Amino acid sequence: MTKASIVGAVPGDILPLAGLVILEIGNAQAPICVRLAVSLAGKIAADLGARVIKLEPPGGDPVRRKPPLLSRGGTSVRSALFEFLNAGKTSLTLPDDAESARASVATLLSKRIDAVLLEEGDEASAPAVARGLAVVEVRGWPATMPTPGPRLSEFTTLALGGLLDMVGDPDREPLRLGGHQASYSAGLSAFTALMALLVERDAGRPLLPARVSLIETVTWVNWKAIAGVDSDGLAPTRQGAGSEFQVVRCLDGWIAVVFTVTQFENLRDLVGSPILYDRKFATRQSRLENIRELYEQLSPWFASRTRDQIYAEAQARGVPLGPVCGPADLHDDPQHAARGFIMPVADPSLGLLRSPRLPVLWNGRNFGPSAPAARSTLDAVLG
Repeated sequence: MTKASIVGAVPGDILPLAGLVILEIGNAQAPICVRLAVSLAGKIAADLGARVIKLEPPGGDPVRRKPPLLSRGGTSVRSALFEFLNAGKTSLTLPDDAESARASVATLLSKRIDAVLLEEGDEASAPAVARGLAVVEVRGWPATMPTPGPRLSEFTTLALGGLLDMVGDPDREPLRLGGHQASYSAGLSAFTALMALLVERDAGRPLLPARVSLIETVTWVNWKAIAGVDSDGLAPTRQGAGSEFQVVRCLDGWIAVVFTVTQFENLRDLVGSPILYDRKFATRQSRLENIRELYEQLSPWFASRTRDQIYAEAQARGVPLGPVCGPADLHDDPQHAARGFIMPVADPSLGLLRSPRLPVLWNGRNFGPSAPAARSTLDAVLG
């Protein structure tokens, strides 16, 4: 097999990364937030057609035991998070014996491999780099910072990157953001680095290993903090009820009230309270100075309507109000249905599952998981 190029048009049903072989190596000592980032980078590659061989540490990937769990006949059987991140991959569990595990990795690296995704501290980095492979390592801490003793958590990552001080009430303890935003942002960065390295390889240029840090990634995601310091001398912080954009109650949940300067008049006309026409709400600055009173006038209108009613009326006036959705809402969302965002995945033991696909198009085509993760053996993979 020759090395596949990632450059060029994609004819017919050929996936853009078809022909690439990527080794995803798990390190038992790596924190879960790093594991999720590497898994996401591998997932994107697998959905785009690469053959991704996932090496799980002895005892298996601990994400296999993370809730929520998929159930069969009332019995929980598999982690939905693991299935989402690893669909389409071939999975091997490394042997308990360190020497045997090291030999297995060395054997795989000696075969036809294009790229390696690593979790921090994995000793496979040096031999993979020596072979001239595209190597991306995901770490928690920046290379320029000393690594403290305790394992890094995603909550700590969000705090150190400043995101926990962007959303919420200043009088309450910081709240963890939903999902795995730090890990998934780092995973997307790792995938981007991987593609850049493969382009370099195709151009015949020497490869240097890439390193992605979760904390550095979150700092980049939180770019408004740096812009705020540059503009006002202060980083934006949690404002709670003093925030320009807030989440307010409605009849069946919550609505995010977000509008630009030019959209306020449409929002004012939508709500229709005579007080909103007062000059103290005429400019952005005056609205910020009277923000609590502004929301006192807005809130009753939202409290008397459902999310669907608010969304429809706001859309008609060009105001981008957003309903707060749970997983069940997203599953049945008509926009997702129209775009085919939730795709079916046939599982041999659980039947038909539904999973989000990658939110990208390639020559008008979308991509999603082709099959659940498949366990295999070293001999089967090498054969």
